[in-house]
Amino acid sequence: MSVIPIPKSTGATILPLLRLWILPFLAGGLILANAVFADLNSVQATMIAAMLIVVIGIPHGTLDIEIATTRFGTSSTSGKISILAGYLLCAAGMALCWMIAPAIALTLFLVISIIHFGLDWRGGADPFLAMMVGWALISLPALSHPQAVSDIFALLTGSPTGSTISALLACASVPAALGSLVFAFWAFKNNELQNAIDVIACMAAAIFLPPLVAFAIFFCGLHSPRHMAEALRESAGISSAKKGFIIAAVFLLSLAIGVALFMGQGGVQMESGIIRTAFMLISILTVPHFVLEHYKPTAKI
Repeated sequence: MSVIPIPKSTGATILPLLRLWILPFLAGGLILANAVFADLNSVQATMIAAMLIVVIGIPHGTLDIEIATTRFGTSSTSGKISILAGYLLCAAGMALCWMIAPAIALTLFLVISIIHFGLDWRGGADPFLAMMVGWALISLPALSHPQAVSDIFALLTGSPTGSTISALLACASVPAALGSLVFAFWAFKNNELQNAIDVIACMAAAIFLPPLVAFAIFFCGLHSPRHMAEALRESAGISSAKKGFIIAAVFLLSLAIGVALFMGQGGVQMESGIIRTAFMLISILTVPHFVLEHYKPTAKI
């Protein structure tokens, strides 16, 4: 049997090409499917997207405590306890906010998400210009699918305030979209083709796909894998077995929190309960993750 020799460089060529085009192919395929035969606007599709956001999104923050320990330069038990206490305090604060003032919790989550997602567009671009992309990805669905976003926000807040937040977000989407196009043009001109293509793909998804489906493409296809890879690199000093145990343990604990949030909502429909739980859980986990991302101390505990 003859074997066709494959140059060693083939794999090194295929993987970057796959990474370059996987997001636009995914977004384009779902846009086409939604237009031709699939009903991605259904409650069931929205529920599945919410579940994917939780299941795929949680792991990239599971190593936060270990990373914080490294950044603070401490390995003492008291130092780790202090870090864990601070992390849990941030999460508990967000959970409490959802309980007593859900409209404020939603607004805070949106603002944090815009800033946090702006960090995904690395390179030499102006930070504010990069943040415009995060802004556009959060706000464009409110312009392209106003009723769907209004319904989701009303479900999250339990009041008409959700519709008001959605309307304000839609008004803010146009300058964000223009800024994102400027960023994409800048990235293309400065040989950052990956960023340029990813921005266009994510914006197309935000315009043509239902809100949570579009967000799942960005969150699961770009944000979470990128941050997971960075977390694994930053925790390189930890053995693979220990990292695997930590990731699994924190993941299961997070899911348990999600189950508790779902059960605490009373007699809501399953689809609505899952969507609301997904938002609440991701936001509760995002706040301490966001603080860690932006606060990199030099002092030891």
